[in-house]
Amino acid sequence: MVSCNTVDKEAYAKDQVKVEKFLQEAATTDNFQLMAGMMAGDQAKSGDVGALGQKIYHVHSRTTPVLADIAKQKDVKLPAEMGTEKKAIVDSLETKKGAEFDKSFAEAEVKAYEEAVAVYEKADKEVADKDVQAFIDQILPVLKEHLSEAVALQTELAKPGQTRP
Repeated sequence: MVSCNTVDKEAYAKDQVKVEKFLQEAATTDNFQLMAGMMAGDQAKSGDVGALGQKIYHVHSRTTPVLADIAKQKDVKLPAEMGTEKKAIVDSLETKKGAEFDKSFAEAEVKAYEEAVAVYEKADKEVADKDVQAFIDQILPVLKEHLSEAVALQTELAKPGQTRP
């Protein structure tokens, strides 16, 4: 016979693995978005791209310390970098300027936010930790809004001859 205490400990341990994975993926997303947002301010030709970059930077500069606090409470070590895949995207964006940067940025943001929304939605279904759930509940709608804005921007920039000031 298995005691309730053993079952609770096992459930908690399984949830902790999911919490750690989510927090690390969310931190990687934040690290990428901070860098991409800064770059948009420096390299964009379109005012819309620069504005979205500023918005992204502003939001993720506020979520990063919250993630760090939650990770500290949960004894989770967060990555300091964005990972090799995201770093390659940043490196590619760094080589572009003007309209070429704008289109590449919008494309990268759509993909990054699709991935981020998927990570948050998966964690929303799988993670039981109340602190993590509260964070997800607060941030997931913002990520969806940014995804929508990135899709709209990508669509606008894909129009022939489209380089808005």
